[in-house]
Amino acid sequence: MKKIILILMFTLSFQAYADDYKTAQRFAAGDVVSADVLNDILDRIELTLKSVTAADFVGTWDVTQTTCAGGALGNCSNITPAPIDYNASVDSLYKQRADTVTFSDDGDGTYSLQTTNYCAFVRSGSGNSSCNLNYAVVDRRFIFQNSGDAAYSLQRISDTRIVLSMMASGSASYNIIRLDKKALPPVAPTSLAATVSSGSIALTWTAGDATEDSYDVQRKSSATGTYTSIGLPTTESYTDTTGVATTTYWYRVFAKNTNGTSIGSNVISVVAQ
Repeated sequence: MKKIILILMFTLSFQAYADDYKTAQRFAAGDVVSADVLNDILDRIELTLKSVTAADFVGTWDVTQTTCAGGALGNCSNITPAPIDYNASVDSLYKQRADTVTFSDDGDGTYSLQTTNYCAFVRSGSGNSSCNLNYAVVDRRFIFQNSGDAAYSLQRISDTRIVLSMMASGSASYNIIRLDKKALPPVAPTSLAATVSSGSIALTWTAGDATEDSYDVQRKSSATGTYTSIGLPTTESYTDTTGVATTTYWYRVFAKNTNGTSIGSNVISVVAQ
C-alpha cells in the first residue's frame, strides 16, 4: 500500500509540471486503483524519462516561437531585418508567432525539416522566411546548421509536445520553440458508467473531444485477465448482452480515429444479472 501511495504522489506532482498531460483517471480517498489504470499512468511518466530520438519528430507539428519583445535570437533590442508577423509583446517581456513544420526521415539514417512560413530554427537573426534544414538529436540536444551550428536544449513534455530552447549568453536573448504534434488520436473517453438489468449491461460514457470516429469497448472477466474487444459503437453508449449472470466483468472504452487510438477510459467493474 505504501508503494502505491508513493507512486500516486509522484504522478500528481508530474502532472502539475506538464500541464498539457491528460488522463481520464481521477482518484478519491478509498479508491482501489486497477493495474490497468496505474500502468497507463506509469507509461506516461516513463515516456518523459526516455531520451528523444530524431525519429520521434517525424510528422507535422504546430510551432509557437517565443523571443524577447524587442528583437530576436542574437539581439534582444534591435535586429535588421526586423522579425515579422509576431503578436504584440506581452508586458514588454516576450512576443510570439505561429507556424508549422514537417520533420522527415530521409531514408539514409539522416533527417530533415521544412517550415511553412518562417524559420524558428535559427542560430541568430530574424528567420523571416521558410527553411529546409537537416537535423539530428544527440544526448537531449536538437542539432542543426543555419548560418552556423546550433544545439538547442530539448525537453519532451508529453508524447505530443516538445520544447526546444536556446539562450544566447552574450546578448541575453533567447528563442523558445514549442512543438505540438498535429493529426492526433482522440482524447480518452471519461465518466464510464453502467446500468445493470437482467441479461444486459448498458454502458455510457462522455467523449473526450469531438475527433473520434468510433469507440472500442473492451471487457475482461477477472482482475488479472486480459481485455478483449466486444463492440465498436459510433456513439457514447453500448449494451453488452453476452454476460453470464453473477459474473463480475471489468470494462474500459477507447476512442479511435484515423490517427490512432486514445488511452483508455476509467475502469469499472459490474456484476451481471
